[in-house]
Order: sequence, then structure tokens, then C-alpha cells
Amino acid sequence: MSLPITFTGRGFDVTDPIKKYVEDKLLKLPHIELATQIDLEVGKTVFHKGAAKDFYVRILITLPKAVVRMKKEGEDVYVLFDDMAPSLHEKLVHYKDNFRKWEGAETWPETAVVEDVKEEAKLEDSSSAIYAGYVPKIRRKVITEMAPMSVTEAIERMELLDKDFFIFKDVQSGNIAVVVKNGSEYEMVVAD
Repeated sequence: MSLPITFTGRGFDVTDPIKKYVEDKLLKLPHIELATQIDLEVGKTVFHKGAAKDFYVRILITLPKAVVRMKKEGEDVYVLFDDMAPSLHEKLVHYKDNFRKWEGAETWPETAVVEDVKEEAKLEDSSSAIYAGYVPKIRRKVITEMAPMSVTEAIERMELLDKDFFIFKDVQSGNIAVVVKNGSEYEMVVAD
């Protein structure tokens, strides 16, 4: 079986042995045959030896109706991919377990909001000398279309993307909301 893999090197040549190693590891993952595209990026984070995190490996697995994403940094590309394999295994099994929901054949279960917490947005005095002269660099991403989804589906997508938050349009209210991972719990932030 051949996988639809694209290899990219950033400041680093992705050699044939690395490609073969990664492909062999990927072929051992459950449900990898569902992937429509796999993008693997290997890069150098430091251009001199001796740093604890010389390299990074980023993988993006495109599946029908979902994406699995992971990134790891460390000293050895092979070890990084070995470290990623168990999490990728878990995410792909979880995706397949919910496959009928992703396809829309079943609905996502409703996630109950346990408690409503009212907070007012407060701006604290930032006149500290720490921030003097600091100008943040902001990358703007405009979302033109956002399909409504349940809180449960938003959490599932956030977990597959290996993120700590996810912005979505709540299917119940029609409002934009954010789910945030806080340890082993989740918070949903909505504007009132």
C-alpha cells in the first residue's frame, strides 16, 4: 500500500532513509488508509549543534471531514516520530470510532454546560516597564465561512488538531464560541 505523503524539509534534507522509516511507521497505524493526504515537515530549529531541541517534526493527516495534526521538537528525528506514533495511533482510533458522526450519519451527543460563570472583561494596567517598547507581531486569519457544530464536535476537532482551544459557531445559539482545554477539563467561552 502506498500512502499519499508529501515530505518537506526546512533547513534540513529529508533523506530516503528518513522517508522509508516514516512511511513504515505510518503503515503500522490503524485506519491510516483513510488518509487522503499526509504532509510531513521536518525542520531544523537551531543551526548549531548542542541545543536540546535541534529539530521539529510536524505531521498533518487529512481525513474525510477532519484533520489530525501534531508537532514535536527534540534532538533526533527518528525518536521524535517514535514519540508521536502512540498519540497518532490514539487519535486515528478515536477518529474511526466516531466516523459515522464525522460523515453526518449520526449526530454528536450534546455536551452539557456544567456551570455558567459570569466574568466581565477587564483590562489591567499594563504600564509596567516590562512592556515598555514592546510591539506584538500579530498574524490575522479571516474566517469567511464557519459551519455550525455542537460543542462535542468542536472538542473532537480541537483534540485531533492537538490544540488547546478551538473557535466555532455553536449550532444551538448560532453564536461564535471558543472551547478551551484547561487540564483535563474544557471551558466554553461565549459572548453575551
